[in-house]
Order: sequence, then structure tokens, then C-alpha cells
Amino acid sequence: MNKTLHCSCAAHTELIACKLAPGLKGLHCTSCDGHMLMLEDYRVWRSTAPTQPAAAATATAEDNSARHCPACTRLMQRYRVGSTPDFRVDRCAACQAVWFAGGEWQALLATGMGTRLDEILTDAWQRQVQAEELRKGREAALRQRHGAAAMDELARIRQWLHAQPERDELLALLRADW
Repeated sequence: MNKTLHCSCAAHTELIACKLAPGLKGLHCTSCDGHMLMLEDYRVWRSTAPTQPAAAATATAEDNSARHCPACTRLMQRYRVGSTPDFRVDRCAACQAVWFAGGEWQALLATGMGTRLDEILTDAWQRQVQAEELRKGREAALRQRHGAAAMDELARIRQWLHAQPERDELLALLRADW
């Protein structure tokens, strides 16, 4: 990029060139510690990237407000990465730029998801994350209602039933109070 870009954080700091990983260039805001990455650069890097060693890293608490793209000032769309790590990355559909708040890129690399960014930015991934959050919420409500010991026992029984070739018959026997 030849144009000078500025972060949309409160400081409106000029973004400076940086290296996000060996062979992967990006832009960095020294005020908010955010990073901008062009998807085109990412895809070239991913096709030739060596396996990145996992390292401990966590994303910092983020501002949940919409972010403006540093390149075109349009609002960026937010994408959930997952429940672990639990944060969102921002993507500009027009520019194909991705914004990582402080520590998010490092957290992706640390969890081995650094080469899965294209997957994360899909509707299918977002639906999967939402379904997992709903499942966890239901489980938490059931644990509160029935107790952890009962739910753990049900999980053990369910796992055992799934391994049984005649599980439907066994369930029928339970329901019939044989």
C-alpha cells in the first residue's frame, strides 16, 4: 500500500509496516497495538508458510464497537473466532483487509489457527461458533437445574450408549421401565 493509513482508534495513529510472521507483512498501530492484514498477502503467505510453533498468547480485552477500515473508512464486519480463543476479528468486505486488536493475531497463531483465517471468515464457521455457544448455554442451564453430578453421569451414559450397537433397543428398555 502506498497510501498512508491511520488507525480508527481514539489516537488515530499512522499505521506502520510490520512483520506478523516470517514472510507475512502487515501494518501496526503503536497506540492500540492493533494490526491490519490484507487477505491477499495472507493467502500468499499461507500457501508457503511453514508450520508455526504454538506459543502462549492471549488477546487483550477489546472494544466491541464497530471499527472503520483504515483503508476505505467503511464499517468492518465482525467475525467470532470461537469460544477458545473468544474474540472477534474485523474484516472489510470492500478492501479485503482484516483487523486484529492487540494480541489477536498472536492468539490465533498460539492456538494453531493462524492458517485458518479464511475458514473463520465464512458463514459456516460463524454458524458453528453460534451453535457451540448455544450448546454451552443449554448445558450450563441444565447443570444449574439438575446439578453437575447428574449431568456428568448422563454424559457418561450417553457416551456408553453411543458405543452400543443396539442403543435404540437399550433406550426403549429404559423408557419401558422393563
